[in-house]
Amino acid sequence: MTLYTVCYSARGTGVLRTESVVAEEAQAAIAQVKRRLGASRTFQEARVFEDGELRFNVSTDTRGVATAGGGTSPRS
Repeated sequence: MTLYTVCYSARGTGVLRTESVVAEEAQAAIAQVKRRLGASRTFQEARVFEDGELRFNVSTDTRGVATAGGGTSPRS
C-alpha cells in the first residue's frame, strides 16, 4: 500500500484542504480523488503527491467531469 498526499483547491486559489489517501496503486488513488472532486461544490483541482513528489494533477470541467494528467516530477 502506498500513501498519497492530495492537495485540493478551487480554481485560482491556494490549497484549501490536504488529505492522505492509501491505495494499492496510483490508479486507485486517482479514482478516489476523481470521485471527491466530482461530488464537491468547492474543490475543482487536486494535486496528488507520492513521497513528496508531484505524480498527478486532477481537475474537473464545468460539468463536474474529472480528468487526470501526469505530474511534472520525474520518477527516481
